Amino acid sequence: MLEKVEVGKKVKVLDIEGKEDSLRKLQAMGIRKGKVLEVVQKLGRSIVVKVDHSKIAISKSLAQKIKVQ
Repeated sequence: MLEKVEVGKKVKVLDIEGKEDSLRKLQAMGIRKGKVLEVVQKLGRSIVVKVDHSKIAISKSLAQKIKVQ
């Protein structure tokens, strides 16, 4: 799961669990199956990830729905 990845590590999205609204929200941010993400920072209840050339903050509860490798 994405919330367990250390800062500075790059991972590939394998799957996204949860309801359709969570899936749509993540896809709108560019986070989808097959994408490579880099964990940039962990801030309390949020995680900042780099997707393509953008940095995005997502909640840890949403990050728990993202299976990565």
